[in-house]
Amino acid sequence: MSQSIIPVLRPASPLPWFTSGDVDGFFGLFFSGFPDLLLIVGLAPVCGFPTEFVTHRILPGVAFSVLAGNIFYAWQARRLSIRTGRSDVTAIPFGVNTPTIFAYVFLVMGPVYERTHSGTLAWQAGIFARFFSGVIQTAGAFCTDWLRRHTPRAALLCPLAGLALAYLCLGFIFGVFDQAAIALLPMLVLFTLYGSRLRLPFRIPPALLAIALGAVLVAVLRALHVYTVPIPAAGAPGLYFPHPVNLFQVLGRREWLGYLAVIVPLASLDTLASLQILESAKIAGDDYPTVPSLLLNGVGTLVAAALGSPFPTTLYVGHAAHKANGARSGYSALNGLVTLVLCTTGLLPFVLRVIPLEVAGPVIVWFGLVTVGQAFVEVPRTQAIAVALGLLPIVAQWAAGIADTVARKAGSSLAELMPRMGSELALGGLLALSQGAVLTSMLWAAAMALAIERKFLHAAAWLSAAAVLAWVGVIHAFELTPTGIEGHLGWARAPAFACSYAAGAFFLLLCHVYASSQRNSVAERAPSL
Repeated sequence: MSQSIIPVLRPASPLPWFTSGDVDGFFGLFFSGFPDLLLIVGLAPVCGFPTEFVTHRILPGVAFSVLAGNIFYAWQARRLSIRTGRSDVTAIPFGVNTPTIFAYVFLVMGPVYERTHSGTLAWQAGIFARFFSGVIQTAGAFCTDWLRRHTPRAALLCPLAGLALAYLCLGFIFGVFDQAAIALLPMLVLFTLYGSRLRLPFRIPPALLAIALGAVLVAVLRALHVYTVPIPAAGAPGLYFPHPVNLFQVLGRREWLGYLAVIVPLASLDTLASLQILESAKIAGDDYPTVPSLLLNGVGTLVAAALGSPFPTTLYVGHAAHKANGARSGYSALNGLVTLVLCTTGLLPFVLRVIPLEVAGPVIVWFGLVTVGQAFVEVPRTQAIAVALGLLPIVAQWAAGIADTVARKAGSSLAELMPRMGSELALGGLLALSQGAVLTSMLWAAAMALAIERKFLHAAAWLSAAAVLAWVGVIHAFELTPTGIEGHLGWARAPAFACSYAAGAFFLLLCHVYASSQRNSVAERAPSL
């Protein structure tokens, strides 16, 4: 049994909505999603969005979507707690995720702005993408339960661990060390307190202490002119509500249909990632029904698109870490309410002045590490190699994004630089492995775990699925354009990979036949009783 599972308590009195652990859980969830809100503001120039447009038009739609989702998952946890008589039920984290922000900015809205120089058209393309993502996620809620029951645990946990490792750990640890004067000490304090589970006086949340320490360091070093990073500009605060979007006008533009090659895989991956998070919650002791949990995810995305937000919401990693730190259902509701206040008042730029992104980074890194560790602990020891194997595609996806960003910042593109690269970098292999990385991670981990268990026939089915997906370009197929890396859906898009996977599936079938003959031979030689 996982050490993160807190012993079940059966209180005689009615279960409270909020516990002291909810405060610490709130800081964990909030500072996992808070950087995503900052990313939306920070990446606005790539899409041609003025900062005012993001804070006044986009963030209010994000806020109401996040609030509705957090309230629902808090209510869902409350119901499970009452039904089971347990006081240790923890709500599923919910928010906007980092990979989707980068994907929508650099694969959809950024290219539209580069081509049209219109921030409005880029925003409409993002709304189009979000709407169809919501449709796919809503439909996916009704067909993933079967997948959850018939997929090896390593395959469900591994992609989630890969996302946590790449985008939560690596994505923020570099920022910590880039600004070590303000962020390294808070990280050491946070890791010590979370790792030792030492209770502070007055039950002060470790995340709050670490963030406050970072804010003090920023103020002191700024006064001493040691920390000289420019203070972000901040407009006048106000009260901003979402405005409904004319979806008929947005969806009627046929030029957006070409981006379905990006949207469909992204939405499918979001659905699978949410499924993996449900599996993680089940392992930690909270078994939530699949359909309603994923259905709200998709419906929330549709509603937010109608309110002007181009960024899909999704279930979030870190359930096990929140549970281990005492969070129950109230932390989710707190997160939704605070997000609502920040996103509807224009206060985010002011928050950035006090708490730079690097100061919040250690909290994110910790929850990422817990998720990675769970993937290795909760599978049979012999399947640990399957988890390690499945991490590689998502790390490749993260590295490809870094390479693409570096090329852009240098005033070039990978399409221009690729011909100059030597074979020693194998950049083409990196890009191929990065395409459809979450699906590839799941396929690899499942096939490896089943092969370890000598279930060769089932492993062959997973590799056959990989062959089909590669053939139609869902995985491994890409096209380099001056605006970035784009998916390449179609017929026979990655034939080398498809044929290799098909040959691997055939070899697994041979292994199945050989293993069956070996078992029959042993059975025939066994003495009858």
